[in-house]
Amino acid sequence: MEELEKEFMEFLSNAARIQGMDSSIGAIFGALFMEPEELSMEELAKKTGYSTASICVKAQMLEPFGFIKRVKKPHTKKAFFCAEKDFCKIIKSTLIFKQQSAIRLAKEKLPQLIQKYKSRKLSDCQKKKLGLIERYYEDVLGFEIIINEIVEKIDKKEKNGKKTK
Repeated sequence: MEELEKEFMEFLSNAARIQGMDSSIGAIFGALFMEPEELSMEELAKKTGYSTASICVKAQMLEPFGFIKRVKKPHTKKAFFCAEKDFCKIIKSTLIFKQQSAIRLAKEKLPQLIQKYKSRKLSDCQKKKLGLIERYYEDVLGFEIIINEIVEKIDKKEKNGKKTK
């Protein structure tokens, strides 16, 4: 493996670890990012030093966020992967995933939970806890607005970038 590729994979491994993820996720993404073509799981295992089983598990974590894509090739049952190379698309898909999962769940469940306990007689301690939940819900709604603004800005950047190319 060439030095540039190795150093970039180390950078992404550290970035993943700093964000509370397994460093192998960064290394796997880095190996795929540096390749112009898709890699089989076996090739990815050779490049990273991780087992194919480990790569399979990590790929399942990276795919929903849009970091990597599984590619089907005709006449083979092998799994191939490629990385998304556009950082803005990665961020956008991560934010949309967050919005469609955690934020949607909060919007579905928390108003009911808050309403249920607002109508009850609560101790001062329970009122404080309910207040924390209400503030959490307000923060979630505020974060959703921020996500929408960021996604709009990314869309605008992508649109403007296509005009100049």
